[in-house]
Amino acid sequence: MKNILLSIEQFLKPFGNYVKNVVDKVNFKAVLLFVCLQVVIAAATFIFFGLLPVRKETKNVSAFINAKNDTLNVELTESKAEQISKIRSAEHLEAVLKSNLMLSKTDSIALLIDLRDSLAVLSFKGIALFESKISLIEKNNGIKRLPILLRDSLFSGPMLIKEEIVTIEKFPIVVKKAPKDTTEANMLSSAPVLPTQSDVFIFLAFDKNIVIEIRQQETELVGAPKKFRHYSRQKAKWLREKNVNALAHPESPSYYYSLVIEVPREDARSIYRALPIKPYVVVRY
Repeated sequence: MKNILLSIEQFLKPFGNYVKNVVDKVNFKAVLLFVCLQVVIAAATFIFFGLLPVRKETKNVSAFINAKNDTLNVELTESKAEQISKIRSAEHLEAVLKSNLMLSKTDSIALLIDLRDSLAVLSFKGIALFESKISLIEKNNGIKRLPILLRDSLFSGPMLIKEEIVTIEKFPIVVKKAPKDTTEANMLSSAPVLPTQSDVFIFLAFDKNIVIEIRQQETELVGAPKKFRHYSRQKAKWLREKNVNALAHPESPSYYYSLVIEVPREDARSIYRALPIKPYVVVRY
């Protein structure tokens, strides 16, 4: 019996090797096809959502510069360039002061992001109510390489927040059931428990294709990680929808100038909750 089984095994062995080779080839082709597909998708994403928006914005910037007179192309000495830089800084400071004066006529709190002094300031009618030290400032390449004339145009006045994505609520709400009798009312007379602490990440979108993100400087998350993941997905979805919309409507903005600042967690929470529903933001660079 043993000899018979050995004979059958030797007879089937070539067929087993053949089947194994076929399966290996199929697996290799499937893996190769999957890798190629991922590369194609990544390349297409980079072209449509990376190169094309940048190229479109570059054309807009070039058209703006070319529309100015030719004196912009004149080479300046170092001393004259320094003088012009000081004049532009003074003019920008004047624009910021005029913006604050304009906001002083409103009855709402505004936010000043002072990149020069690294401060985030809450002000009401021109009076500083709260200041927070900015520990980190990040600008995307668009802002870094933007010509001064266009930078002045972008940050020339108060910017109204159009859309926002946040990880915390604007007004903490505590639901409290009405008591049935006096005894239960006495039991519920104590102060309600505040919501559990959460991390603070704020994404703000403005006109002129500008987005500003205010993040907590603490790297360790204290709240539920799923809230931060939800925030990241919502932000990515927002940017993706804007990019897709730009492909369908060429007149809509496709490139966003991004500014990120980091402040202490509790300061970021206080800033967001102190601001009205649709606040104004002034940026001094």
